[in-house]
Parts: sequence; structure tokens; C-alpha cells
Amino acid sequence: MAKKDKTKVKPSRLSRYFSRFLVLVILVLVSLIVLKGNANLRNFIKEKVFNSNLNFASINEIYKKFFGSSLPLSDNTENTSTVAATKLEYSKTQKYKDGVQLTVKEKYAVPVMDSGLVIFAGEKEGYGTTIVIQRPDNVEVWYANLDNVNMSLYDYVKQGDIVGEAKEKTLYLVFTKDGKALDYKKYI
Repeated sequence: MAKKDKTKVKPSRLSRYFSRFLVLVILVLVSLIVLKGNANLRNFIKEKVFNSNLNFASINEIYKKFFGSSLPLSDNTENTSTVAATKLEYSKTQKYKDGVQLTVKEKYAVPVMDSGLVIFAGEKEGYGTTIVIQRPDNVEVWYANLDNVNMSLYDYVKQGDIVGEAKEKTLYLVFTKDGKALDYKKYI
């Protein structure tokens, strides 16, 4: 009597990815058909997706909770490490435009106060070189008047990472939420 081979054939990786892709395509097509026929739903989606500010820092926190790592926005998101204290060291504060001017040590390495996503990296009039980090609570922190900036647009940064150096012993900070300036005293 001949024995039958009872080994099971496992689907290849390619066929599993193809199956997932096919399901995704079907879901997208069904969604588009539903949206085409329902004006109220279409307007709701337009309002929530296209007319509001999407907070990528909070999306990243949710992603980390379920998948254990940051969003794959950049190749070096997991290679950062905390190298500084998270508390800012300064000797004097003075109101400046929408925020505060801090007097710091020469060549002061500015630490990130709270983790978040870099949503702006460049020059702002009256502030100089500026990095804006959006935190998960939707507060945007401007670190301005910087030299030797260590970050670029869409980097996910952790608390304690170095933003750059304060230029000429002066650091400007601005805290905003939904486009409105917040009182800096609550944050520093």
C-alpha cells in the first residue's frame, strides 16, 4: 500500500501580497462608488480630509502603538537618540512677537522639549532659521534663530534630540495651536 504525501502547500509570499492588493483595490473601488452616489458623505470627507490640518504626530503615535515603530517617513527615524536634557537652560526671558526670547549660553545645543514631527524647516521673517515641530497634542513649537540645524522636513524627532545651536546667545520659541499663539509660560 503506497503512503500519500501529507505535506501542505503553503501559498507563496507573492500570492499573499497579490491577494491583499486585490482586496485593497476592491475596497477603494467600492468606496469611490459609494462616494459618487452620496453627496453628504462626499462633503463630509472633503471637509475632514481636505479642509482641516492633519496632525501627523498623533497619527505617528497611534502607528507606534499598534506596530511598535515610527511611520516610515525617513530612513533615519529610528537612528536618533536622546543626547541632551529635555529642559531648556536659559538665564533670561523676554516677550518677543508671538512668543518668547530666551537668553542662553554661547553655542547652546537646543533640545527638543517634546517628541513630534518636523512640519517646517527654513527661514521665517523676524525669526531667522526656524524648525517647527508638531506635537501629538496638535501644539506646534517653533525653535528659531538657529545655527547648525540637525533636522529636516518630515523627520520624526524624540524628546531630547538636538534641534541645532542657538545663534548669538538668543533662542526664540513660539507655541501655537490651530493657528493661534499660546502663552509660552505654560510650556517652558
